[in-house]
Amino acid sequence: MDSKKKLLSIGEVSERTGVNSVTLRAWQRRYGLVTPQRTPKGHRLYSEQDVQHIQEILSWLDKGVPVSQVKELLGVNENHVENVQNLPEWDTLKNLVTNFEVKALEARLYELTKNYPIQVLESKLFEPLTDWFDKQTSEAGALCAQIWRAQLNNVLVHCLHMNKKVKGKQKCWIVSVTRDQSFRFYLKALALQSEGYTVTTLGGVGAGLSILGKSMVDKGVSRFVIHSDQAFTPAMKREIAELMMSADLQVEVSGECTKIHPELAMASMGLANRPHNSM
Repeated sequence: MDSKKKLLSIGEVSERTGVNSVTLRAWQRRYGLVTPQRTPKGHRLYSEQDVQHIQEILSWLDKGVPVSQVKELLGVNENHVENVQNLPEWDTLKNLVTNFEVKALEARLYELTKNYPIQVLESKLFEPLTDWFDKQTSEAGALCAQIWRAQLNNVLVHCLHMNKKVKGKQKCWIVSVTRDQSFRFYLKALALQSEGYTVTTLGGVGAGLSILGKSMVDKGVSRFVIHSDQAFTPAMKREIAELMMSADLQVEVSGECTKIHPELAMASMGLANRPHNSM
């Protein structure tokens, strides 16, 4: 009986590790990385040892090791393997964009989101490739940058809506202060989903942040993320600062604005560690 109590559902493991259920299933079926137990009805159950195993897999992925090569490295001292800046799919994606293979690019991106946690893709592929495309100064390079961002957005939006089938234990809203959402907006939303939140997204909220934030307490929302890749206006900064004083709502800023307004970013980090009233 005690051993059964220690077993976790796939949803609980996903919340603990940040690896969504689709990826956990792919690691089992395609790569034999994790083999959970099964209930009589076929539901997966994971032990604490399985969770530690998943954490080890994540540490290798963070080093830039492809998921297809992780199995042979499990149990190996990580200090003996150097960090790799990007995953090998870097060249594949870049070539698909520069050759205008839009459908193949979309299919490859979908496949990657099934095999890798979104945080790994963000740091090892999406951000580095975006930086590379943005540095291209030719007309063709600018076109490639547009194609890359458009297809990346499409895939991330699709993943976000597919993940909404899984209901999180807590509610979170993420809003963008501009009408056009960047891929980083959707990456943040997906990261919040991987933390176990039921996420509501809203774009084009250029005013009334304090009104919206205060209404969330009554709606049972515990976290409010305000995303911007641009500087906030003085009025927005005041509204956000006031919202951060709330004891019932965790308010956070995300996007490039964290570099522009480090004081708000630091306040967000402090609030993340502050105990909140249960909803």
